[in-house]
Amino acid sequence: MNDGVRAATLKFGLFAIVAILIPVFAPGYALQQVAIAIAYAIAILGLNLLMGFAGQICLAQGTLFGVGAYVTAILNATYGVSPLVTLPASAAVAAAIGLVIGLPALRLQGLQLAIVTFGIAAAFPQLLLKMKSLTGGVSGLSIDAPEAPSFFSDRPELWLYIISLTCAGVGALLVSLMLFGDNGRALRAQRDNPQIAQALGVNLTRTRLWAFAASSALAGLGGGVFGIISGFISPESFLAILSINIVIGSIVGGVTSIVGAFLGGLFMVFVPTWTSDINLSLGNLIYGLALILIMTVARNGVTGFIEKWLSMTFRRMASSRRQIETREELI
Repeated sequence: MNDGVRAATLKFGLFAIVAILIPVFAPGYALQQVAIAIAYAIAILGLNLLMGFAGQICLAQGTLFGVGAYVTAILNATYGVSPLVTLPASAAVAAAIGLVIGLPALRLQGLQLAIVTFGIAAAFPQLLLKMKSLTGGVSGLSIDAPEAPSFFSDRPELWLYIISLTCAGVGALLVSLMLFGDNGRALRAQRDNPQIAQALGVNLTRTRLWAFAASSALAGLGGGVFGIISGFISPESFLAILSINIVIGSIVGGVTSIVGAFLGGLFMVFVPTWTSDINLSLGNLIYGLALILIMTVARNGVTGFIEKWLSMTFRRMASSRRQIETREELI
């Protein structure tokens, strides 16, 4: 087993242990906040697929997140559909809209694409207000809590946590499958050098559009989960700053990391709260300084820093074993 496989195995093992231990030690409200962080992580996971592996920037991920939340809310509040049943529809509608947003990516790159997608994010809350008959406008929409099994009756937050973690696990599995084999190689090839990738037979149009669709589907799924956990949504929940925060979460966790998406979601939810608790008036300043510190110490994100540290540790252990074996042979 090489160092990379060992590091990945250890990383996912630690993640699984933490996921199991969180409900044991986290009180009800904190567990619900973790569930919301996981919902954000699903959207960050989609952005990692698009930005880290496909090389396409999108500042409308918060909009697609909101689309998923509103699909769940509308189907539940207006048509009485069970919240959990609405999640595939949330992902599908967001994917369809993501395809439309991805069309400019066929001609625009870099800053131009960022400006276009951020414009969509800025317009989305106003569109929700204009579509008052469907979205509820300023009043928002309520979402019924999903019916929990009898053994979760005393801890409804645990049921919500399991729902969010299950959806995140499905999303992580799908991304892993997408990155495996020819699709993953085509995605990385068009990111690294589109001209060479096209010369090798990669269909740039199809590859970029399916990357946008898959990323958007994950954002919509995360938004649906967010709506179920929150129980209420309004346009205020999906301002343009949400898209920026999702990008920040992606960078902090690591744009080419699946586990990093979950760290980014936790950063989005808990760090602003902690900085405000330290000093309410200086909360944004402390948040900015914390972000700068993280990016200074871990330029490839927190998971990149952990992987580098684990790799160095394994190399030192291997070097120590070789030295011991050499000494024993000499003796």
